[in-house]
Amino acid sequence: MSTSPPEVAQCPIFQDLAPHELGQVVELLEDVSFKAGEVILREGHSTQHLWIIVRGRCEVAKSAKDGSQRQLAILEPGSVFGEMSFFRSAPHSASVRAVSDGKALRLSRNRYDQLLVHGPSAAHKIAISTAIILSERLRRMDDWTCDMIERNGATNQREEWREFRSKLYTDWQF
Repeated sequence: MSTSPPEVAQCPIFQDLAPHELGQVVELLEDVSFKAGEVILREGHSTQHLWIIVRGRCEVAKSAKDGSQRQLAILEPGSVFGEMSFFRSAPHSASVRAVSDGKALRLSRNRYDQLLVHGPSAAHKIAISTAIILSERLRRMDDWTCDMIERNGATNQREEWREFRSKLYTDWQF
């Protein structure tokens, strides 16, 4: 891999790693360059890779019922994506397309499993960092959705949302 440890250490997901742990992770990462317009992840497919943007920008988009693409986010350097399919083998919930030329680091699930055996502390720290990122995204989505429903929703939509949130936190299907 051509990425240097200092460049990797700048990625928020790796900032809690000790120098020897960072060295273990660097050995497992792949550098992936991308061109503007290139689709990196396709909604509905599953690759089980964790991606970290080092340079460039990417767009996260989801297909709408009418077939159009709805932009969910623009990802900047340091952003992580692919984490939902990385930890649980499932199709990608959205597509990720490069907005500009750039570079990402990619960790395959197979290599992460190797890290679990040979560097469990580093693997644990990566999982915790990813959980923090996911929980913050969920918190922002929950706040935004609650605000939208309370501002614009009819009474039946508010009740439907409350019921959905209740199920979200109590019904676990693995």
